[in-house]
Amino acid sequence: MDLENTGLVVAHTSSGAEELAKMIPNSRVVAAFQTVPSEVFFRVYEARTSRPSLVYCGDDERSKAVAAELISDVCFDPMDAGPLRIARYTEPFALLIGQLAYEGQGGPELAYRLEWFGQKE
Repeated sequence: MDLENTGLVVAHTSSGAEELAKMIPNSRVVAAFQTVPSEVFFRVYEARTSRPSLVYCGDDERSKAVAAELISDVCFDPMDAGPLRIARYTEPFALLIGQLAYEGQGGPELAYRLEWFGQKE
């Protein structure tokens, strides 16, 4: 893992995605795809059986629908994490996944699965 990409740029009060949205007026930013290593995409797509989760967030519902469709098209289970401000949490989670994938013993073909247990109200 490139040691220059191991820290949070803004953290806690903002996120890279939020900063990008501020820099480009009238943009419709959706944070997606950063929480899984690119090396796992082909394996997941080829398997088409167990659909790992992939979280995304954004403020524009139409843009989020496009992101969810793209996520589903590559055989992941899209999980809407809410508004763009949630990228403050997904960006550190991406660093954790990167640590496990590139510094852990299993290698970069790493995905995760979030599951609901019990009844949702």
